[in-house]
Amino acid sequence: MPLCLIPAPPEYGVALAREWVADAATASASSGAAGDLDALLLDASQPEELIGLLLAALRLNLPAVAVRQDNSTSVAFVALGVAPLEGDPAEVVLDVARSNGPGPTQLAGTFALANALRAGLSVGAGPELLVHLAALSREAGATGFSQMLRVLTPESPVVAGLNSEWFREYGAAGVLAHLGDALHSVPAVTGRLKSSLPEPPPDPGERGPRIVFARGRASGTEAVCRVAGNVSEISGECRVFGSEEDAVRAVSKEDLSSSFIVVGGYGPRGGPGLRRLDRLGEALEEAGIADSVTVMTDGLAPDGVGAGISLVTPEAVEDGVIGRLRDGDILKIDLNEERIKTRISAQELELREPYNGMIHSGHGYAARYARSALPGLEGAGFG
Repeated sequence: MPLCLIPAPPEYGVALAREWVADAATASASSGAAGDLDALLLDASQPEELIGLLLAALRLNLPAVAVRQDNSTSVAFVALGVAPLEGDPAEVVLDVARSNGPGPTQLAGTFALANALRAGLSVGAGPELLVHLAALSREAGATGFSQMLRVLTPESPVVAGLNSEWFREYGAAGVLAHLGDALHSVPAVTGRLKSSLPEPPPDPGERGPRIVFARGRASGTEAVCRVAGNVSEISGECRVFGSEEDAVRAVSKEDLSSSFIVVGGYGPRGGPGLRRLDRLGEALEEAGIADSVTVMTDGLAPDGVGAGISLVTPEAVEDGVIGRLRDGDILKIDLNEERIKTRISAQELELREPYNGMIHSGHGYAARYARSALPGLEGAGFG
């Protein structure tokens, strides 16, 4: 029987929407109308919805099988062992229910999460995947994933885009077979993961963007940078906006090419709930300058820009440096040293008033979340 889920409000960011789905699914499956469920078949159109359903399965301790879709999250789910490499997911979930497992708690261990991270990044997933896997790790009680995430992510560039001919021919199974020895042998809904992999296909020959963690030595700032594989430095003059709407309007009126576009207030406690700057990405594409700009945010930078700097912490609403930047400030990110550098002294930053235009608050459920939300790389769930 289908669970009765109320869609998350459209203004919610991806982490808050995920928590909404998880809470709603848990409540629906626990209600008298749902009866005694033996397993869950997970299907959703958006990554945050799919992860939210898996969080609910963890909370309910119910075996779960995901319906595969051709997106980076579903590829990560195959590597996690939740989605079958082959066969009808509906038949697989019946087998799992009859055999009483393996359940999501058995599947969402640290090594399986590492597999999911490698596989998702290999087909183009961005920083959003890091947030959702960190949330799964926290819910499952998997130890050591936070440290593993910071080690494995820079080592996992894109090797085959979802729209490439290689992926259309070989699919998720080909991605996992290509990763081969880099994967851990872990339980899956149809047996051990690595035992069911095909022979490795030809090398895709594609090396796409990579993700690098960068830190500010004095300020304690951390950011997740997504850049082309051959880029060693990002630098530019800041153009600071208090909202995505302000940035979109400026794109249509000003020449922002080669700018360091800064938009704060969209992190977990801002946003509300960690928002993607998709409208800004569309505006930059329409203006023909997406490839030449850097977008920096405490939320999630849009795809397709020259460089995307996401999950800047501390975020603006927590008095982070991103809320004290001003137009004309020069930033440089050395990707080899993994350092954020600026010509602004720590004393000058300290004297600046935070830019209150970056604070975006919610009401009700969103306000309760904003009071306790964890940082992005800790899963951005309720603290």
